Amino acid sequence: MSLAFIITAYKQPSQFAKLIDALWHPDDHFAIHIDAKTPPEVQREFARVAEGRPNILFVTPVPVYWGGFGLCQAEWNALNALIAKPGWTHLINITAQDFPLMPRDAMLAELAAKPGVNHMRVHKLAETKPHFRRRFRWVCVEFGGKLRRLPIPYPKPRTFRNDWYGDGWHILTREFCEWAVTAPVVQDILRWFRRVKHPHESWFQAMMMSGPFAGTVDRDNKRMIKWVPNSGNPAVLTSDDLPDLLRSSAFFARKFDETVDAEVLRTLADRLRQPVPA
Repeated sequence: MSLAFIITAYKQPSQFAKLIDALWHPDDHFAIHIDAKTPPEVQREFARVAEGRPNILFVTPVPVYWGGFGLCQAEWNALNALIAKPGWTHLINITAQDFPLMPRDAMLAELAAKPGVNHMRVHKLAETKPHFRRRFRWVCVEFGGKLRRLPIPYPKPRTFRNDWYGDGWHILTREFCEWAVTAPVVQDILRWFRRVKHPHESWFQAMMMSGPFAGTVDRDNKRMIKWVPNSGNPAVLTSDDLPDLLRSSAFFARKFDETVDAEVLRTLADRLRQPVPA
């Protein structure tokens, strides 16, 4: 078994280097997307981190705006690039501000114990708060560096049901990914979600529940995230969170910021280097 990673980033290549040092393995594959708005000199710093590691590729940059489709497009481009790479069994998407909590071998062992399972938060849209459902009522477009809602009602999709939501962080089987890049209904999903707000929290849920993999979902996406109260934003994790981080069963935690607390990243990296008890 081996893994494929999609990593999206836009700043702090030095923190990206810490992530790669902790995560990189020669048998795995890595597709990196750097926001097209990132200054060229910073993009070059990201590229330097990958030097000497031939299994790291950079996909064509697209601009990513908050709440828009750019992040989806970036991940879709990365997924299509990774499908051409042989051997990997599971795809994991993360950002450069995430960090592993578990050694690679332990991740592979857990995944091998549940063959064919896709790890994804999937919840019924009808059971969530009204503001989630309002995301799909109006046509949204990216213009002038922002996502803008137009006073035009957005028709419901005709070829699939948009009945699900979750978040944007998944562990997907290769079988699902191979189906997704060829299934006609997925092309309809991509076109429809291009004109809504925050598609990243629903588009893969729509794919998963519209095809033959709906029964393969484990709702534990193996992420530890602490949310800022009354906000849709993840809190920045620091050394104060180490007790929770060290006892977590998640594969990854998010998010970290080395300008706020670099010591927590050093502690987690040192822990990953320790031998796994027999």
